[in-house]
Amino acid sequence: MVYKAIRYIYGTLAFIFIVILIRTFVFDIYYVPSSSMEKTLFPGDYVLVNKIAYGAKVPTYFADIPVIGALLKEPYLSSKNGRYTKLKAFKEFQREDLIVFKSVEKKNSLLIKRLIGMPGDTLEIVNSTVFINGQLLTKMEFFSYRYLDSLGRIETYTNKEFDTLSRSHKAALQKMIVTKAIFPFSKQKEWTIDNYGPIIIPKKGMTISLTQENIALYKHNIHDYETELKMLSENTVSDYTFKHNYYFALGDNRHNSIDSRIYGFIPENYIQGKMAAVIFRD
Repeated sequence: MVYKAIRYIYGTLAFIFIVILIRTFVFDIYYVPSSSMEKTLFPGDYVLVNKIAYGAKVPTYFADIPVIGALLKEPYLSSKNGRYTKLKAFKEFQREDLIVFKSVEKKNSLLIKRLIGMPGDTLEIVNSTVFINGQLLTKMEFFSYRYLDSLGRIETYTNKEFDTLSRSHKAALQKMIVTKAIFPFSKQKEWTIDNYGPIIIPKKGMTISLTQENIALYKHNIHDYETELKMLSENTVSDYTFKHNYYFALGDNRHNSIDSRIYGFIPENYIQGKMAAVIFRD
C-alpha cells in the first residue's frame, strides 16, 4: 500500500513537472479576456501559444513559471530589467503576427494583440489609418471600427462588413475619431488613438540625441528596461543607445482596445510567443 502511494505521488509530481516544462518552454494556453481583438478573437476564446517560435524564455523569477508563479504570487520587481533569458529563436518576428506578452502596466497579466510596429520603424496613424515608414499598412478585412449613424447611434463594423453595406447605409455613417488617454502623456493634447505619431520605435543599437520632447517618449523604457538611470534629463545625458528591441502592437478592434497607443512600447523579452490557433470558442 505504501509502495503504491509513493508511486502515485511520484507519478503525480512527474506529470506536474512535465506540464510545467511544456507550458514554460514549448506551448501554453491563453484565455482571451476582452473584446480588444474582435472580430478576430472573442472574449472567452482559448488560444494555443507557440513559445518556441521566437525563442523559448528561461524565467528570471518564480512568478513567471506557469503554475508555480500562480501559487507563489511573487511580486514583480520593476527595477530589474530582462525578466527572461532568451534561447535560440526558430522564427523572426513578422508584422501582423498575433503575439501574447506580459502587460507593461499589470506585470502579472498577459495580453494578446497584433504586432504592427517593428524595431526602428516610424509609425503614424492618420484618421485611423496606419502608416509604417511612410507606407500605408494594408487594411485587413477583419479590423473593426466604430461609426456614428445619422441618429448619433454607434455601430461597429469590420472592413469586410462595411464593404457589404448599401451605398445609402454607408453614406449615413461617419467613422468615429476616438480620443482617449494615450502614450506618452506629453502628447495628450496633440495625439489621439486615431491620429497618432509619428513615433520611432526603439531598436537595439539605435542612438538618439535626447531632447525635452523625446525624453517624454523614451524615458520610461530607458529607466525601467534599459538601465538604472535615476535622473534622465538633457543636463545629465546628451544621447542614449538602446540595448534592447521594442515593438508596437494594436488590437484588431481599433476603437475598443487598450494597446501600445495607451501604454507604449513592448520590450522584446516581454513577448511570450505567437498565437498558433484557437483551440476552444464558446
